Amino acid sequence: MNCQVLPRCHINSLPVELLSYIFTLATHDCDSEEGHAFSPESVTLPTVLASVNSRWREIALSIPTLWSTLSIDLKALVRQHPNNTFSFNQQPFDQILNIITWSKHSSLDILIDARDPKSRELIGLDVCLIYSSRNQRYTSCMPYVFFLLLAEKERWRSLEVISDTLNPLCAALQLLSSYTPIRKGSSASHLQFIRNGLGAPRLEFLKLKRTNDYYSAHAEQFLPPLELDSLPFAVLIGRAYGGSHQDILAQVPAPCYPLSKLRRVDIIGVPLNWAGFLRTLGAGHCIQSLELSHHDGSLRPTFDQFSAIIKACPLLRRLVIRASGPVLVLSQPHHHRGVMSLPMLEELHLGYIKTDLLDALFSRLDAPNLVTLFIEDVNPAVPRSPYETGTNAEHLLNYCATGFSQHPAAVSRTSMPFPKLQRLSLNRVHASIIEFGLFMSAFSKLHHLSLLRTPNALAALLLDADATMPRPALTSILVCPVTQPEVLKLKQLENVGAVLTGDVEGLSPSIPVETITGSYYSDWAMW
Repeated sequence: MNCQVLPRCHINSLPVELLSYIFTLATHDCDSEEGHAFSPESVTLPTVLASVNSRWREIALSIPTLWSTLSIDLKALVRQHPNNTFSFNQQPFDQILNIITWSKHSSLDILIDARDPKSRELIGLDVCLIYSSRNQRYTSCMPYVFFLLLAEKERWRSLEVISDTLNPLCAALQLLSSYTPIRKGSSASHLQFIRNGLGAPRLEFLKLKRTNDYYSAHAEQFLPPLELDSLPFAVLIGRAYGGSHQDILAQVPAPCYPLSKLRRVDIIGVPLNWAGFLRTLGAGHCIQSLELSHHDGSLRPTFDQFSAIIKACPLLRRLVIRASGPVLVLSQPHHHRGVMSLPMLEELHLGYIKTDLLDALFSRLDAPNLVTLFIEDVNPAVPRSPYETGTNAEHLLNYCATGFSQHPAAVSRTSMPFPKLQRLSLNRVHASIIEFGLFMSAFSKLHHLSLLRTPNALAALLLDADATMPRPALTSILVCPVTQPEVLKLKQLENVGAVLTGDVEGLSPSIPVETITGSYYSDWAMW
């Protein structure tokens, strides 16, 4: 009887140290997704590696950094019952505890996903359905999740909470903020205890995001009861205060540096106590990336609050203001106090619904070293056909090109505000061909241009009637939609390098230009 001898697997002969290094590289040496602190592979791969055989499992469990990523999907934690009630599944909670235990003293990257896969079906229906028991189950789940996580907050490196409605996000924000002291002996007394302590000294990335753009156009219908008197993120600086709003602010020293490693903050669609948020940041902070997006007009910061937040981030390199930003009131004299200096700012994203005060806001941002500029119309109520008529942005383009604005709240300049601009992206921006021609001719150092559903800008670029008009030397240009004759004309133009095209079917105005040919369309379409 012949026995077949299987060839030996050489990877099993590798020493433990080398195999551990391979596991670590395979898990963490991957590029993170846009807007996230880690890649999907860092979440799933450790479990896969530990499932191969007993030796691999033993090695995987001995590497704490392999288990430093927690992706918590709330729909796996709750069980829906036919009578519209729900209960919690114990097994996913046990898995979270195991991963926390295996990570030992490693820094933790945490993602809490509270998106409802069925919420997209409710668009166009009665908005009251959004806050049915199906949504309430995620809100009720938040305290149990944070009960496990807050005990390890000293190890947090990144924290992301994502939801398509506000209730779960407001619940998470309340758990991270100051609060009225809990009565001793109550069921939440232990949660109060673990909220105090050293805070989160390792935290580098903080993100709260409401994902569904549809709700932005109807924000007033979806707002849950808000408690904006608390101090946002007080737990993260080790100060879970109680008392009134004035008492809370008095307890926080303004010049402290509680989150010295915090580099990026994204607040998307979540209302905050902006005065308290400024106190949490502290003076002279090291934040390099700040995003404020999708805030209802009544819940935006005042101009003074926004200006103070910007001044508290002198090292800011990336700023995103998308359907948010300060409220400018012409009758108040403080709007004539000057500009916000951003000497290190290199990347600016501006998404607007109305252009009434855009040039006034732009005139208040002094960013002489800006390299990348994104301008987009993010109004979800406007049809998304390639040639729809949107908000006219001529005043904004004119200010970017000349530094002059007729708006009474604007600060005019003697020269263009962004002399070093090299990358420009326009998405659903509408203006006349003449205005676009003047706008693009102002940027002599422009190397990369993206025109997404901005037809008049393409027409202005192709218009070569005025030979005296300067044209930037473009290394690459991305245009969509575009016809084949237009592509041929672009390739024949002088000073134009590579011409790229793409498909804009289903394109979200909030998707960065770099993802035009990527897989993020399918992710956006799901939510």
